[in-house]
Amino acid sequence: MKLLIAITTLFLSTFAHSSVYFGPPDGENIIDIESKDGYLFKVESGIYVQAHSEEFVLGIATLFENLKQTRTGRAIINQTSHYAPIALPSKERALAFHTEGLVDGTIEKIHVVIRPPRGGKQFVTEPLIASPEFVNYQSNGLGVPAVIYFDIDNAVLIPGDSTIIEPSIALGHELIHARDYLTGGLPTGTQRIRHRAPVAGTTHNGEEFTEGEVVEFSLMKREIEATGLSYQKGSTKLKTLTTSRQSSIERRESVMNVWEEALKNKSVYKADYARVKTNIQRLKSEVPVSEYHLSKEFGNEARDMYWPGSMIDYSSTPTDITLKSVKQTASGVLGSTSLSTTKVSEALHSNPQSLLLISTSLIERKNGFPKLDKVLRTALELAIKADRKVILLEGDNFSSLTEVEKRLTVATIEKAADSIKKGNTPSSVIQINADEISNEGRDLLTQSEQVVLISTSDDISALTMSENIAGSSQKLLVNRIVRSDQPNPSVIYANRLRWSKLAEKDNVTLVANSRLPKSKKCWSL
Repeated sequence: MKLLIAITTLFLSTFAHSSVYFGPPDGENIIDIESKDGYLFKVESGIYVQAHSEEFVLGIATLFENLKQTRTGRAIINQTSHYAPIALPSKERALAFHTEGLVDGTIEKIHVVIRPPRGGKQFVTEPLIASPEFVNYQSNGLGVPAVIYFDIDNAVLIPGDSTIIEPSIALGHELIHARDYLTGGLPTGTQRIRHRAPVAGTTHNGEEFTEGEVVEFSLMKREIEATGLSYQKGSTKLKTLTTSRQSSIERRESVMNVWEEALKNKSVYKADYARVKTNIQRLKSEVPVSEYHLSKEFGNEARDMYWPGSMIDYSSTPTDITLKSVKQTASGVLGSTSLSTTKVSEALHSNPQSLLLISTSLIERKNGFPKLDKVLRTALELAIKADRKVILLEGDNFSSLTEVEKRLTVATIEKAADSIKKGNTPSSVIQINADEISNEGRDLLTQSEQVVLISTSDDISALTMSENIAGSSQKLLVNRIVRSDQPNPSVIYANRLRWSKLAEKDNVTLVANSRLPKSKKCWSL
């Protein structure tokens, strides 16, 4: 007879915000460069966030997800992810950090680093190089890594307007600067501009001007390029590269002439030649990007001029960057949206003394009645067909249900299990006091050598039960499912530390993100 046992766990936990554990560095998703500024956390290929604050890491990840909602945002991310600094034959390429003590190739992966504001640098992009000898590489076609100082807590207002520059758009602007650094295509020099001032200010020569006055000043070409002023003014078609960017691309492409000559002379390895050629060839399919493109695609007001901060005072307003738009990505910011049937099935079949523990947090309600979706039905089918016991764990919301609703919930599980068994001995349910696990329930758990637990990603009861099981010699596999596009950030922040510690135990495997083994990217668990 299959027993479905309802178990309620005590929720005894202390939320700890003061220390954040990001997981062990693995040289790929988390890189330890032995810096006081913290580990490097990969958010996209080649793009890392360096911070001690988990809120900052997740905030930047949110902005990347927002950027991916637009064609231009995806193009910007693709360019900064895949463009990399190159070198002349037999010469060194520019690196972001020194390589002492790190595995060969680790530092080469780092194209862009994003940090919190510091020393007055709030929305600033600079070259990030281990040696000053590479400074000229930022504009000669070879390229250098870049660092972005970004403020996720404040949004800048468009001068003379109450409209903010959306944080996602502001990040896109800085990533365009980073792309220019990476390809050695940073525009140099300035261009004379005449424009009506939105607010009062002072020119670079110290001359004051009033709101509405036409002001002539020199504007850095790099800002003209990133802001997309030539697109905004209509002098360049939206689907055409600017003259400045086209010149930068041609300058980088000319480096291939030197490499081809070196290959003919057999003074370089074919692998090195191929790597440089591949990176340069990516430029041929480059699509135009700018802040103006992003603003149009997001449906936001685009600023018609870039005013240097040295000329006018910018105003800002607090932002509210949450995880509401973060969904499953290759970087694994959140848990999985589906059941890892392969891992669950392997765990259940590999040990005769295994059982399946299902949290009621996975049971959705429709018109007041419990509803089992494909995840739950599949999990039940895997366990029952493997002839394994199934235990029902009361999730966080179970205690808020009425007695009738509780009985309906358990009965729904029973009915689903019976339909899978096709007429064999019917299932039964044993109710257990909320403050303790009955002897029968405890015996089933302690006698099992492998426990497979399935719950929602933010279920505290599942976390507490996992910690209890992990303290024994039993093997535990946890598959957490994202049930909402708007997870509770406080729950995620407060309990990420506990999940990360669980991931480090030898008898625990977390498959919330099945594309990464448990030893990797623990901050994403």
